Amino acid sequence: MKIEIRHPMRLVALSWAAVSLAGVTAAVATPPSGDTTRNELAVGKVTDDINIQRSSPSDFHIQQLTLAPGANSGWHSHPGPEYSVVKAGEVVLERSPACAPITVKAGQGFFTPGGMPHMAHNDSSAPAELYVTYTVPAGATNLRIDSDPQCGGK
Repeated sequence: MKIEIRHPMRLVALSWAAVSLAGVTAAVATPPSGDTTRNELAVGKVTDDINIQRSSPSDFHIQQLTLAPGANSGWHSHPGPEYSVVKAGEVVLERSPACAPITVKAGQGFFTPGGMPHMAHNDSSAPAELYVTYTVPAGATNLRIDSDPQCGGK
């Protein structure tokens, strides 16, 4: 069987249209140039459901938090979502209203929605190091809002 192509540009256009309708596009990569470095601070697997949606300008904060053995954050919330990774050690995280304590170890992370009261405490004998991020309304100056004790008042 011989196939004769009389209008090769029409075939190219039809092929491109079929690929585009199928949602396939060509990837065009731009490699870095010049002197660039990247320093990964922490990696953690997060199993929480994550929902971050902002419709107005936001500020993004990244903080390093160290909890000494026996220390806790106290009950508090934030004006936007918190997304954190435990770099070293471990913390016990309690979030209201569920209140089930969750041990989060080095290499794990967690997500806490804005406005949700929560507390982290270090019940171990070693310091816990976390990298904490917040997405808050632009200009927010108070990232921490103290809460009444929850979950039995620890």
